Formats: sequence, C-alpha cells, structure tokens
Amino acid sequence: MEKNEKDVLDWVRQAPFSDPVKQQQFPNFSYDDWLARGRALPNVVETLIVLLERENLEHPSGDGMRLAYALGWLGDKRRRGIDALLRGLGSKDITLRVEAASALGRQGDASVLPTLEKLLTNPGEDINVRANACIAIGRLGLPAGEPILRETLKSKEPFLALCAKEALRLLGAGP
Repeated sequence: MEKNEKDVLDWVRQAPFSDPVKQQQFPNFSYDDWLARGRALPNVVETLIVLLERENLEHPSGDGMRLAYALGWLGDKRRRGIDALLRGLGSKDITLRVEAASALGRQGDASVLPTLEKLLTNPGEDINVRANACIAIGRLGLPAGEPILRETLKSKEPFLALCAKEALRLLGAGP
C-alpha cells in the first residue's frame, strides 16, 4: 500500500460514525474539521476512488462506508467516483450501500436517478438504503424525481414516507 493510501485510510478511520467507543473518546468531534484535514491530503479524491474500487464487495473491509461517505462530502463529481459509488451499491456491507446511495445524491449527476429509484422501490433492499436513496433523489434536484417521491409519501413504511417528505423539501417541491 502506498503512503498516500495509508494516509487516506488513517484519515477516514478517524471519524467515529456509529462507533460508541470513539464517540465517547471524542464527544466534540467535528466532521467539518475532519473534512478539512481530508481535503488537505494530496490526491485525496483519487485515492478514495482507488480504495473504493478495490473494496471487496463479497468480503467487505468495513472501510467502504467511510470511503463512500468521504467521497460524497468532498464534493468531487468526476465520473470515476460516481462509478465507484455505483459499484459500492452491490456490496454485502449494508453500511457501504447506505453511504454510497447518500453520496450519489450529493454528486448531482442525473444519470444515477434510475438507480436510486430502483433502490427506493425495492422492497427487498434494506430500509436504510432505501431511505438514503429517497433523500438522494431529493438532493439531485431533478424535477424528474418528484413523481417517485410523491408516490413514496403514500408508503406503508412511515420512515420512507418521512424521507420522501424531506426529499421533496430538498427538491424544492414541498410536501
């Protein structure tokens, strides 16, 4: 592993996410500061993409969700990153799928709308992946996403209906 790859992995592993031990150790952890440290790393986006492309989807490392999260928040919209996030949707790691769906919404690429719609409407998919796909549709800001969000407002899953309401707000279409 190259030094830059090691530095980026060390950086993504600093964020506590849902780790209760880390959250207790760093109760005032700032994701803004964390992202600023990441942006300062040389070639951080390219390295995140390479690491995410290498992620074993059948035997996940546990770092994939961190890589997807960071890639989504760093705001780089290159096609290779979008493709790496789309690939991550096929992982056995639910947390990677959750973060990949969310990150795709932050990329603003209209080409991912059909994929996000399929995730949202797939009753066999994890509810959190579906919810993040829903919010991601709203973040895309595309009027073409409004019909599926309006349909999701009627969902028997209260969590999905609530997410649809928020996604419509993000879309600027109201509830």
